[in-house]
Amino acid sequence: DVALMKQVVGHGVEVKASGGVRTAEDAEKMIQAGATRIGASASVAIVTGAGSKEQQKAKGY
Repeated sequence: DVALMKQVVGHGVEVKASGGVRTAEDAEKMIQAGATRIGASASVAIVTGAGSKEQQKAKGY
């Protein structure tokens, strides 16, 4: 849990969220939880918006 990790390590340590980050919405949730880095194989899709929830539904995710 990103929020728990950030709470434990405080502001002096950066937290990376990875695993299950497939959309810009997912990335935003992780950033709001305290992540300063995102690890995602779908990074291009996230940045370009191709990884939106609507497009994932069409692809059967």
